[in-house]
Amino acid sequence: MKNNAKVFIISGQIGAGKTTYAKILEKKYNAVRFSPDEWLLKLYTEEIPMESFDNYYYRCCELSWAVSKEFIKRNINVVLDFGFWLKKERVDYKNRIELLGGSPELIYIKTDEILIRERLKCRNLYLTEGTVYISDEMYRYFSKFFEAPTEEENPIFIIN
Repeated sequence: MKNNAKVFIISGQIGAGKTTYAKILEKKYNAVRFSPDEWLLKLYTEEIPMESFDNYYYRCCELSWAVSKEFIKRNINVVLDFGFWLKKERVDYKNRIELLGGSPELIYIKTDEILIRERLKCRNLYLTEGTVYISDEMYRYFSKFFEAPTEEENPIFIIN
């Protein structure tokens, strides 16, 4: 059953500006925004080891999804600020959204690596609520796993 709920799938590297853009969409479309980073910091107060980070992160994504799908069913716009690093994740969530009758829109925040590293240094100095500390070591470790969206996925490109 089709409804009018827009569901924004935000993809991009660490420090690309995903959450900043997600907050803009949240206001513009009167949407409910879900950011696993914010949940991570509330649920897991101890430092999470790098090798376990994905496990904790995906738990928060699934918890966010469990809540967000109820909004989609009620025809309320949603912003999924999950990063969506892998194509298979983007395809999976697009299918999930369509099954609920929502309209998925893939947004790719494309940002130069030099700018990302500068942002992370600054962000780490002045961590705000809901922001995860990302060391340079963590950035190097995680960034090698990122699969940028392709034209075939029909993303809306936001160039930072």
